[in-house]
Amino acid sequence: MVKLSKGKRTYGPSGTLGIMRFFDAETKAPQVTPELVIGVIVIVIIIILLINFGILPTP
Repeated sequence: MVKLSKGKRTYGPSGTLGIMRFFDAETKAPQVTPELVIGVIVIVIIIILLINFGILPTP
């Protein structure tokens, strides 16, 4: 069995071509939590239901 060094990472052809791996890229984008996504979806569903039942007038 071949043992690989734990400190050295090996990359496939994408690494040799200069293509950055997705998880190696650091972004400064805002982080969105799952709770925020669910909250926005629930609010949109409520607004759509209110418009469909005629409670909330359309602009």
